[in-house]
Amino acid sequence: MPINATAEYFKAEEKFLSAKTREEKIIALEEMIRECPKHKGTENVLAQLKSKLAKLKRTAAAQKKAGTSRHAVRKEGEAQVCLLGLANAGKSTLLKKLTGADVKVASYRYTTKQPAVGMMDYKGLKIQLVEIPATFNSQHMSIVRTADAIVFVVRQEQDAEKLRKICADKFINMRKANMRKVMVLKSNAPVKDTKKRIWDMLDLMMVYTRDPSTKKDEPMALPHRASVKDFAEHIHKDFIKNFHFARLWRKKGSKTIERQVGLNYLLEDGDIVEIHQKI
Repeated sequence: MPINATAEYFKAEEKFLSAKTREEKIIALEEMIRECPKHKGTENVLAQLKSKLAKLKRTAAAQKKAGTSRHAVRKEGEAQVCLLGLANAGKSTLLKKLTGADVKVASYRYTTKQPAVGMMDYKGLKIQLVEIPATFNSQHMSIVRTADAIVFVVRQEQDAEKLRKICADKFINMRKANMRKVMVLKSNAPVKDTKKRIWDMLDLMMVYTRDPSTKKDEPMALPHRASVKDFAEHIHKDFIKNFHFARLWRKKGSKTIERQVGLNYLLEDGDIVEIHQKI
């Protein structure tokens, strides 16, 4: 047993011992390793924990390679946002309103048995929304752990605290950078306002790619302070290899400024970029 271990360590150890699935064991072990004091007296304990973790991860990877996992949701679109809520909170209703997804909406509890997916359109951009069943199955919650943001769908404000506790119990650390993107919504929120709030929460900027042949502009989502290089790589890696220059249009007040820029040039929200390649 580690010397002077924290309360968080013992809590993680209890969860490991009571875990029923491989996913739960992996998460608990990772937390135990993080919380275990790092000194000479705990070297053997840490080595044993890391060995157990490596073995579990190898088994999980082999299962994934064999295609036996039924719970994964492949990320698509510009970002992945998970909808979390207690039973009958209105998650399916919200998903259907925002994406048009063909999901079952009913008044009885636990209508959704598996994660339901829909694509939300926001000004031409596609945001993937994933409804997580209210059973909060560990495999389903693993989707939440890697999502770009979370929406708590609630009937009353105090439900949000219950959802935060559920996330904490599943080792979804809300203090991590990607998990700071959390918002609370009711299922009857106006669609237009809700889409904007979700977009604002993601903290991305919208830039446009212009096709030199058609002069057609298509939206693209990028992190703030992304460069022309980031922009080009988002389209295709060959755009970097054959890059010559980029032509950029940027609005400044009532005027539009046009300039020629290189790969390191930083983009701003609303920029239009036309990539030119070496002939």
